Amino acid sequence: MSAPAPGQILEQTASKSDTRLSKLAAIIQHTRPDVLMLCEFDHPGEGGDDGSLANFCRHYLESSQHQQQPIDYPYRYCPPTNTGLMSPYDLDGDGVLTLPGDGLGFGEHHGHFGFVLLSRFPIEEVAIRSWQEMLWRDLLDNVMPDNYYSEQAEQVLRLSSKNHVVVPVNVAGQRINLLCCHPTPPVFDGSEKRNARRNHDELKLVADIIDNADYLRDDRGALGGLEKTDQFVVLGDLNADMADGDGIKSAIRNLLLHPRINRLVSAGKKAPKSVGGRFAIPWQQRKGRPIEWTHISGLRLDYVLPSSNLKALQSGVFWPDKKDPMRYLISDERGRDRPQAGSDHRLVWVDIALNT
Repeated sequence: MSAPAPGQILEQTASKSDTRLSKLAAIIQHTRPDVLMLCEFDHPGEGGDDGSLANFCRHYLESSQHQQQPIDYPYRYCPPTNTGLMSPYDLDGDGVLTLPGDGLGFGEHHGHFGFVLLSRFPIEEVAIRSWQEMLWRDLLDNVMPDNYYSEQAEQVLRLSSKNHVVVPVNVAGQRINLLCCHPTPPVFDGSEKRNARRNHDELKLVADIIDNADYLRDDRGALGGLEKTDQFVVLGDLNADMADGDGIKSAIRNLLLHPRINRLVSAGKKAPKSVGGRFAIPWQQRKGRPIEWTHISGLRLDYVLPSSNLKALQSGVFWPDKKDPMRYLISDERGRDRPQAGSDHRLVWVDIALNT
């Protein structure tokens, strides 16, 4: 739900008859998550809703799509983002300041490719923490490329390509911290591997927040990350697969196997799976398990990772079998997996039991 020019998604969601948005809404209505993260949803770069998210909720989610029951999300959060935020110094080395190459995060305009949260439970907005402004070079043991960025650029280049946020949600008196981010894809690189390195370090920041690393300072100046007793769920398109793809595998491996992440969900019997993923035909050979893929290129990129002190009941990836009557929600008129039919990613869900 992103477009090259600001205002296009607002205009698109103002319509009540967009075929692709209707399919996306039907998938959400069918799966019925209590808390939902939508990646690549344009909204103002400073945060907040320009009406696009409200339109999507009112015109699509709160109205039956493809015979599915409407769903209401009274609590919403649109965080600020680094995408399309112009750097004061040249980042891509071409001598001129232009987007998207000189954005602190890749984007054609400020707010391009942002992410949003929808919740049926209250969001504790005053307790939200973010690491949007943290400089890449300030990450402990970072792998920032040597001698690629100018000294001036290194003084302003932020680590998070969008934002890293911890959003507390109150579920019947229990606080569940949503740790959300959308790291840059580890592609479109030169020999310096700047995007692969940034993806690695954005994932490392997630692990450091979980570890309550004492060197961390959030955007309000508070030190550390999550407390050891905190319950949390990592959410996001992490653009990293432990088995395949162009990323540096150590960071996603360290996160999935982190002792504070529920191992059954991250790398065990309850890892989200689908039936339809095995019919995907990626453009190159893959080593990973097709039933765990979340992207039509044959990669597991999208994650819902509960903390180890949360009990996971079941999980899945919305990728219907060829014979499933819901298959048409992700395919074109010829039954093919195409991004234009809905999305190139698949919705991932995990059910969690709470002691209420």
